Amino acid sequence: MSFKLGDVLIEDTFAEAFPMYATRILITAINAKWALVAARAATGLGTSVIACPGEAGIEKLISSKLTPDQRPGAAIHIYHNDPATLKFVTLTRIGQCVLTAATAAAFNGLPKVKRKMYIGKSLAKFGDGFEREDTIDGRKIWRIPVMEGEFIIEDSFGLVKGVAGGNILILAKSRDAGLTAAEKAVKAIRRYGRYVVTPFPGGIVRSGSKVGSLKYPKLRATTNHPYCPVLKNIVKDTR
Repeated sequence: MSFKLGDVLIEDTFAEAFPMYATRILITAINAKWALVAARAATGLGTSVIACPGEAGIEKLISSKLTPDQRPGAAIHIYHNDPATLKFVTLTRIGQCVLTAATAAAFNGLPKVKRKMYIGKSLAKFGDGFEREDTIDGRKIWRIPVMEGEFIIEDSFGLVKGVAGGNILILAKSRDAGLTAAEKAVKAIRRYGRYVVTPFPGGIVRSGSKVGSLKYPKLRATTNHPYCPVLKNIVKDTR
């Protein structure tokens, strides 16, 4: 049933959700700045699996007291609806965005998970035969020589089932009011949510979509016209 929270009406409706496969990567670096640089690069173009190489986002910063190499870190998530594609996307994102980031290393962020994706050995071949196997904090890792020193990557990364697509639809009297409410919602999610990421820009998506199209049959998703303010005097089913 619907209810009110202060002056806000909370409608009893539904939120879309999709089954996905997920991995969690712990990126460490010489300091938090460079951990975030690598994390942001590795999660770029990751808003929606519809047209991106997986969905990806930054979960949180990790204290050096909780990382395998005792350096500051950032935890990121990568999602895809196909496990084989997720492995490829993860390999690509680490190889292009973490291997290349100054001082960065990549560790398994799901060490207790039994199902694994073996990525480290494949990426280690960048070392052209000079790579070597080692252990850090009981974890099997690869040391890959790079022009700044070594890139360290764990041999395997955990693979779990996850959920994507959860959303809150905010109806407001003005754009400013809607944006303020959305920003507060994202702040609360990041503060209280566990193992959650908000992949869209700033955690907010303004281009809400509906499945399919009224006019273009080949399109998988188009603008959610009943909720577009500029169409409220044009469409019959405006909300």
